[in-house]
Amino acid sequence: MATVGFTTCDTWIGRLLLAASPGGVCWVSLGEEDEVLESELLMAFPNAERAPDGSQLEGWAHQMVEYLDGQRHEIDLPLDVRGSLFQRRVWWTLRAIPYGKTRSYGEIARSLGGETAPRAVARACASNTLALIIPCHRALGQDGDLTGYRWGLGRKQLLLDRERQVSGAPVQLSMGLG
Repeated sequence: MATVGFTTCDTWIGRLLLAASPGGVCWVSLGEEDEVLESELLMAFPNAERAPDGSQLEGWAHQMVEYLDGQRHEIDLPLDVRGSLFQRRVWWTLRAIPYGKTRSYGEIARSLGGETAPRAVARACASNTLALIIPCHRALGQDGDLTGYRWGLGRKQLLLDRERQVSGAPVQLSMGLG
């Protein structure tokens, strides 16, 4: 049976749960209550032994907090990426989007070549269990509109606003969390 360790911490945008397998970080989640975050982890890894882990993961969580605060523009953690080849190609493309910048699903699809459709890119973003580390919040609709986000459009806008503010890019009006 595989083991998944996890830790939780406060961030300016909510509680963060960071989980790792022996291969690296395998799950990132944001929310309001640890119990809900831990329940989501249980559903994602039903056959794994889950245990709080305060050692190495606390340092990794600290990196995540610095990233969310804008003190760090990249996250350098070992990752246990679980997805199809196509999903991983999309996710690596997302990681190449510079801090404070965005791309449309269509732009991402075109960069992958072939017959990739923007909707397929959007589905890959929706399957991203390492959101924030793999910054799917930087993917937007064709007209720059906010589209689906695992933790709500309000959080997506707040993340984008923070990155734009820190990077010096123009900040758009925030929708807030409500």
